[in-house]
Amino acid sequence: MDAYTRFLAVAEHRSISRAAQALHVSQPALSRTIAQLEEEYRTPLFLRTRHGVELSEAGKTLFLYASRAVRAIDNAREEIHHALGETRLVLRICSGDSWGYGVLPGIIRRFLIDHPDITITLDVLDHESRIRSLDTRSHAIAFAVVSPEMLASEKYDFEPLIRAPYDIYCDENHPLRRKARVSAEDLLGYRWIGHKFEYDYDPASALRTRRVFTLRTNAMLQAIEAMRGSEFLLSTAKTLAGHFGRAGIVPLVEDPESPVFVSGAITAREAHLRGPARKFLSYVRADLKGEGTVGSVAQGPAASEGDTSSSRE
Repeated sequence: MDAYTRFLAVAEHRSISRAAQALHVSQPALSRTIAQLEEEYRTPLFLRTRHGVELSEAGKTLFLYASRAVRAIDNAREEIHHALGETRLVLRICSGDSWGYGVLPGIIRRFLIDHPDITITLDVLDHESRIRSLDTRSHAIAFAVVSPEMLASEKYDFEPLIRAPYDIYCDENHPLRRKARVSAEDLLGYRWIGHKFEYDYDPASALRTRRVFTLRTNAMLQAIEAMRGSEFLLSTAKTLAGHFGRAGIVPLVEDPESPVFVSGAITAREAHLRGPARKFLSYVRADLKGEGTVGSVAQGPAASEGDTSSSRE
């Protein structure tokens, strides 16, 4: 297991020297470990580049299974020590922005009050990182939209929990807030911010709308700062209203061009969900059911954030 832990460190740091520093071992010792693994598997596990190393195809396969093995052993050690009263259980979850900033914080607070023996780590990740973390078992559950490609792979289970179109947000002093009724034509008179907060949107959507996007960003903080005191408009998840509101960015109207987005809990199909994960999922279901946001939808291809190809069906 020590050899595989070292292998994973080199893969994550993409450098033998940086991995050696992180592991507090000598660089020659780490190089010998990698050489021994490559001899065992009879193939190179890394390719040398100008900037360090990157995984070979064989290395990518080993990374996937070694990650799962190391995580499984860590989980076993954690549960044994927890049973002995020596440590707390850790639940690792990840999400997109709307879940991470808008939905989960309050649920996590209530869950931790009721389960003081559990620690939760929440990482807000991009779409590709969420997939990778589920594959390697770094996180037990991802809360986000799910792409049709993920569902088609049959490697993941998706439980739909929220079904809603986007809202349009603006600065609290925006001129349109003084109007009793905001029309679609009114919205075309202002500049827009395009974003990729949760999932890569369909770039062709820009060809099917008359909205003028003058700023595109993948950083929510940058979008909020750009909107403050300006006349920019932005369309995104309803669940971000509380997070945006603390910066003076408020919902204007429901977006008339938005499809209905479906998001929820994503898990790796072959993964074993431990007790803390199952308990937390029950809290999420109960919370969203109480708010009336749980969607009853089929587990077919779901509209994902930014995929606006169905926005005018």
